[in-house]
Amino acid sequence: MKNQLQSVTETLQHHELYRSITTLDQLRDFMSIHIFAVWDFMTLVKRLQNSLTCVTLPWKNPDNIFAARLINEIVFYEETDLNFDGQPASHLTMYLEAMEEIEADASCFLTFIAALERGEDLETALEEADTPDFVREFVRANIQLALTGGNEEVAANFLYGREDAIPEMFTRLLDQWGVDEHRIPRMTYYLKRHIDLDGDEHGPAAQKILENLIGGCDHARARAFRAAEQAIEGRIRLWDGILVQIQQAEPSARIAV
Repeated sequence: MKNQLQSVTETLQHHELYRSITTLDQLRDFMSIHIFAVWDFMTLVKRLQNSLTCVTLPWKNPDNIFAARLINEIVFYEETDLNFDGQPASHLTMYLEAMEEIEADASCFLTFIAALERGEDLETALEEADTPDFVREFVRANIQLALTGGNEEVAANFLYGREDAIPEMFTRLLDQWGVDEHRIPRMTYYLKRHIDLDGDEHGPAAQKILENLIGGCDHARARAFRAAEQAIEGRIRLWDGILVQIQQAEPSARIAV
């Protein structure tokens, strides 16, 4: 089981997509799809907060105070961090600000969110936004897990389905284009913030939450491993879809921001 998880993890880490984004237009196309993963990541985070802390009235002391503290710390930064201007903002908002800065098209995602905010269900919102099939598959799977999965399954998806390679990929692309960070301050700020928090705090905290939820239960560990494997396989299919979309687009010259 562990060997299979390691195998799919290596497949994701060495995905061709990371080597295929070489132009600004391709980066824009990537971000216009990747924003959906940024959004449903927060849905998984909030599911854990709902399950591990008390968000109903009357308030009750959390059963697992260790896990409750860790998830609250993660939510604090992911949902209410400070953006480039020093104003409170979620990391989703900061990502959208970075997209706007490099003129990436966020219209599909914003149509999707607007439909949800009007009270439409997930399927209607995905249809209204005319999202690609591979995006719908990815979002459906994560939302379904958030709604019906066990805590250890959601935590495993949250940990292993993370996007640790994304900041490194963005940074490498910006370096190879020789882009001055002062020309794209919001993108640079988002990347540095993401790297610092994920590497130093959120990644280790997510690992501790998962181990705490599993405890000594072999069945819980098996469920977590299956959920982790499914999360990574889902990410690979998302990357496959983006790669095909990029390859089918009109070729363009490398352009600096």
